[in-house]
Amino acid sequence: MKIKFIALLLCAAVSSHVVKGQETAQNTNQSMNRHEIRLSASDGLTLGLANIFGMGLSDAVTGSKRSDEKSSLVYGLGYRYSIARFRVGADLGFAQSTSKLALVGETAPSLKEKGLNFMLLPTVEFVYFKKGVVELYGGAAAGVDLVSHSETSLDKTANNSSKKSNISTTFAYQVNPIALRVGNHRIGGFLEAGLGYKGFLTAGVSLRF
Repeated sequence: MKIKFIALLLCAAVSSHVVKGQETAQNTNQSMNRHEIRLSASDGLTLGLANIFGMGLSDAVTGSKRSDEKSSLVYGLGYRYSIARFRVGADLGFAQSTSKLALVGETAPSLKEKGLNFMLLPTVEFVYFKKGVVELYGGAAAGVDLVSHSETSLDKTANNSSKKSNISTTFAYQVNPIALRVGNHRIGGFLEAGLGYKGFLTAGVSLRF
């Protein structure tokens, strides 16, 4: 009986040590994964509305008219570095818009406009809830929006001198008070809601290492 009792104690001790070792290894892996790469897409509604509103003011002054206005999603690539509950990093964003322009006195559009937006947004995030595979956080970003605007004649017989282009920079921001990530310590999906140059909703995948 004593031998069986001692054997049971040894088995229990070994099992407890193995479980603790596995938990420690898992926690260590999670704490070591401080780097994060993100791929995302945002609705870009606010950026599109801002472009349309700005063009509308210009049209009101010059008397020109725009049509076939289209804006793409905002595609993003981001990096985060985790420090306890905080994450710091930056996002790169890209969006495109097109439209046709009819000058004063013209009955049909004579120019095609194309706008390219390149955004660089340093970002800070705070994790306020984390349990299992669920993580809730919020973040804010501020940076610059580099805008390339070009005009090309719709007349195929026109020469290259009719093409005009310019580059400008503006202040850009994004505030996401509500954000959700679901996944393990390596891969997951996220959804962010807020307001800014990227839009109202952003969704994507994150890879941690």
